[in-house]
Amino acid sequence: MKRASYGLLILFALSVSRLFAGSPAGQQPVYIYLYAGITDHINLDLSEDRLRRILPMIERYRRQHPEAHVSATVFFSGAVSDALAARNSQTHILDYVMDFVRRGVIQPGYDGADEPSYKRRPLVDLSKTNGARDRWLARDAVARELLTEARDPVTGALEPGKDGGLKRMQEVFGPAVCITGVTLAVPDAAEGSMPDVWADSELVNEIRRLNTKAIMFGIPNTNVAHAPMFRLWAESFSKAMSPIPQTPPELLWHANVLRTTESSEADVRVLHASDGVEAFQKAAQKLDRSRIRILHVEIANQRNYLTPPFAQRGVYPPIAYAYNHPEHPQLPAEARRAAPDVDAAFAKEDAVLKWLTQDLFSANPGSRFVSSTDLAELALPSTGYDISVDALRSAAADAVRDWGAGPVPPKYLRVDGHYLSLADLFQVMTDTLAEQHRSGKLPRSVRVVPVFGPSETTMSKGPGSGEVTGASVARMCAEISGRLHDDAWSPVPKNSIPFEVTVDGITLNAAQFLRLMAETLAAPNLAAKHQVKMTDMFWGRDATDLRTRSMRDEGNAWTYKPASLERQGDSQ
Repeated sequence: MKRASYGLLILFALSVSRLFAGSPAGQQPVYIYLYAGITDHINLDLSEDRLRRILPMIERYRRQHPEAHVSATVFFSGAVSDALAARNSQTHILDYVMDFVRRGVIQPGYDGADEPSYKRRPLVDLSKTNGARDRWLARDAVARELLTEARDPVTGALEPGKDGGLKRMQEVFGPAVCITGVTLAVPDAAEGSMPDVWADSELVNEIRRLNTKAIMFGIPNTNVAHAPMFRLWAESFSKAMSPIPQTPPELLWHANVLRTTESSEADVRVLHASDGVEAFQKAAQKLDRSRIRILHVEIANQRNYLTPPFAQRGVYPPIAYAYNHPEHPQLPAEARRAAPDVDAAFAKEDAVLKWLTQDLFSANPGSRFVSSTDLAELALPSTGYDISVDALRSAAADAVRDWGAGPVPPKYLRVDGHYLSLADLFQVMTDTLAEQHRSGKLPRSVRVVPVFGPSETTMSKGPGSGEVTGASVARMCAEISGRLHDDAWSPVPKNSIPFEVTVDGITLNAAQFLRLMAETLAAPNLAAKHQVKMTDMFWGRDATDLRTRSMRDEGNAWTYKPASLERQGDSQ
């Protein structure tokens, strides 16, 4: 019986190896994004133990397999960063961690999900706002609080004069390479609060004051907003962001920030190293390899230390117990597993790292671990490059043809090998036609610069009649283009796409004006006349289905575009 089982196991392992073998079949690499979340500032002995276990483990595999680029992003909250810094004189834990950071074994990230406390988070009050600017400012103010203010470790009461959040984390560990867990929320009668999921331009604007290089997490692993059909949406949206093999479904640009997502197509979820090798082999069998894939793998999960009643959904994580029991926030003795059980859980994690480095990667040339900075270096940039105006005109002509008489705009366009979002297209076409208006001729190239989506959006398709000339469109572009290059920080960004544009007395929504710019570029000269057509502000339901905020504040959807990993040689 044992011999038969062993034989089946060998056959299973061989089948997995064959599944992952091979470039000849057109299969793409698998990238493993290894991370750990150290955000429990109450049970610090567990936080320390997790660090002292996993950091040497990562270094060992990094030393043994340099070709695998073993590294991990370790996420810290502001509260745990402060607690570890205070504890350093006793245990030297901060010195210990920073040694691994300096040697490149790990990279520090920021996770704001467990900042104190769940019950006293600042909420966005929209009840007294009047218009898009007011709503933006209300969200921006709360974003600043979340990212910079310190709060009591248990009650969440504000501690004036102290730094917290991302600001405190970076004071302790240096610049975050990745940011996650920061979510704006509004009051909700039924739930207490409702998070703004996925729409975070105001947060990005505030993060720019503290960090301009970090990537961020994208689609979450869990349906935190209780959105209907979340998994189906995640799969459909991810496929839309993955048009070619070099664009992983788990990666995209959003508000000019690179996002690595935890949920994408049906075959991808966050994997936990403590689940063991067999769980990874089963996941491997389901993986579609027609695209580069990025799998998030969590190490040192706190469940390694917890008995089943305290590891279950609704009770986990331990910091939730602290917030619910402020009089005795430490985990009770019955919550903790025996030391041999903890050792066994970490042994499983060690086995998974061994399987990844020795089996998976060796059978799949090009597959490897990727760090947060690796992803940023491998991806073609979102902005800061020039594109040919001839290529832009050709792409605009294709878009006009595909658009036809229908109202739905394209998701994005590919020009000179770069993907341009709707916001990018608005900016480059505005600059191109503005130059034609000023000088009488088109420029040879145009630079892609960072812009925000419209500060306000609408379900209205705009007017369905009227006629304008290309010259009028170009004249309006000359009036708009300057502000799109004003990227100096301000509470409400100046470089955002205008919500409405008036041409020859006709007030158009942003998508209608985008369409007229494309038609003007595709036309032989500025004397050509163009019919105003009703046009949707969004490229489809997938652009807006995962939302909890009003449709009028969904301008961030104009910034979605694929991220191409076409610079693989740079970091290998």
